[in-house]
Amino acid sequence: MDDMRDIKLKPHNITLEGREKLYITGVIDVDSFNENTVIVGTQMGELVIKGEGLSISSLDIDNGNVMIKGLVHSMVYESKTAYKNEKGFLKNLFK
Repeated sequence: MDDMRDIKLKPHNITLEGREKLYITGVIDVDSFNENTVIVGTQMGELVIKGEGLSISSLDIDNGNVMIKGLVHSMVYESKTAYKNEKGFLKNLFK
């Protein structure tokens, strides 16, 4: 099943509109989130988004899309290795 999901994922892209609306494609999993930090597993590694009033307004893991709203202060990749073999919050939640 994971292999089929990997094929469907779009290439990894990030689009930030006015520091208040963040679109991410190529998402594999959402590890954790609160109003100050969102940690997203992507095809390119773990991405940590920090800001104020962050919320996930749209989540489509099947297609690899996430939209986050709130004031974005920073986005940092925490690992350079491929994320595909790691488990995250939503994978464990929906098992």
